[in-house]
Amino acid sequence: MKTVKSALLGSKNLIDTNQEVLLVQLREIIKEHRALIINRLVGELPVYLDFKFQYKPDKDSSLKIKEELMSLKNSVVVLQHYESVVAQLMNRPVVHLTNEPFYQEIDQLLASIVQPNQMKFA
Repeated sequence: MKTVKSALLGSKNLIDTNQEVLLVQLREIIKEHRALIINRLVGELPVYLDFKFQYKPDKDSSLKIKEELMSLKNSVVVLQHYESVVAQLMNRPVVHLTNEPFYQEIDQLLASIVQPNQMKFA
């Protein structure tokens, strides 16, 4: 049995029958964790965009960004974004899930939306 520990989800035990079963279970845990991060982020979106990208969205762009985040939240997890987590799971009995790979995926999405020529400064 393997365990994934998450500050947002607590400890999750995984059935360690084979690698494919482990990866399916890991995808679900990652999806749950990512959903919680995105839900929190959407509530503070203008603050985060200003902090991370120095971008102040208008109403339309804020709505578009929220829609894109919800799309990401509901999408299938691409394990290539979480290679370090997968590697840890294969080599250790306990994996501590950090928020870093989640924010890397989210920031990559946001950067593709928030273009430098669209930035608005106060």
